[in-house]
Amino acid sequence: MTDVAEVARAASTLLGAQLLDPEDLGGSARSTVLRCRVGGDAGSTVVVKQFHGEDDGGYDRERTGLTLLGRTPDLIAADGAQRLLVMSDLGDPPTLADLLLGADREAAWSGASGWARELGRLAGSGRHQVHEARELLGARPWDVVEHVTRGAARLGELLGGAARTDRLHAEAREVATAFTAGSGPVVLAPSDSCPDNAVLRPDGWWFLDLEGTVVQPPAFVAAYTMLPFATCWCVFDPPAGLTDTLLAEFTVGLEESAPGLVAHEDWQREVERASGAYVLAMTGWLLDSTLAGREHVGPAGRSPSYRQLMTSRWRWAAVNLRTAMPELAATCGAAARWATEVWGGETDSTGTRRSPPDRSGSRW
Repeated sequence: MTDVAEVARAASTLLGAQLLDPEDLGGSARSTVLRCRVGGDAGSTVVVKQFHGEDDGGYDRERTGLTLLGRTPDLIAADGAQRLLVMSDLGDPPTLADLLLGADREAAWSGASGWARELGRLAGSGRHQVHEARELLGARPWDVVEHVTRGAARLGELLGGAARTDRLHAEAREVATAFTAGSGPVVLAPSDSCPDNAVLRPDGWWFLDLEGTVVQPPAFVAAYTMLPFATCWCVFDPPAGLTDTLLAEFTVGLEESAPGLVAHEDWQREVERASGAYVLAMTGWLLDSTLAGREHVGPAGRSPSYRQLMTSRWRWAAVNLRTAMPELAATCGAAARWATEVWGGETDSTGTRRSPPDRSGSRW
């Protein structure tokens, strides 16, 4: 178990100021996140984040995001040897998750729309940071082809049938390769723009938890508005028209920051194919836990089970990707039917995520 006081002492040394009253903000096992009071400065607080375990690049990605992206906390100090960051504290304003789970439908809809436009602006402004970001990140790109084709192979194995597996694998490789061929525009943006990672302050939306910051095609950022929330545990069936509104708002924000970046008729199809790539990648990442019947992807009592989340994604792909990725749509339809037959009511996501998230949980 991480010694909170030890992390606070290391941050104090790095900052050159005593940090007092460390409050553990929780989060994943990958890092320790603290809110600390700055000694001698009444009312001033900072957030400290230290990464643990194997180095998967989370520290470098977070540091890059804090350094180069706007609408994020200010990076105050960093120590690569300790993988330790000190950043400004944005406080405890409501998250997008709070709005989506609240009782005010209008606030949820307008809040989500504003979030999507600001995310588009963030991605558009990140177009101008790509060169510097690559220097900071080094050789740590997300291998889209590897993860997407692995997911296709796992999905094919689940259902059996060489012909289906071969066709799906070919489609998945073609789509993933098209995104990594280097012929299209790329931006710097977070790769996990989840509802818990965005906070609404009086001056608009701000973004937290940047350890997924990568250089990527803008369609992958936009996929968070279409799927929605592509890699998050916060999966749900949105009301009619919401995702169309979110993608439209995202596109407007993107155009505001990077005029002409996606001014072509294939934009919708690109986002659909990026969403399909995420469905495949998530299948590869989560299938073992799904087959094992693990109960909670995120916080207990608020998040769906692995079987609920994965079946929901397969159903979404079966309905929405018939044109953009027909092999994936057909295979996901078969997978959803198989899951319903084998797991029955375990695949029903009705009733999940009804309670607001624990405000003590980390959003950093």
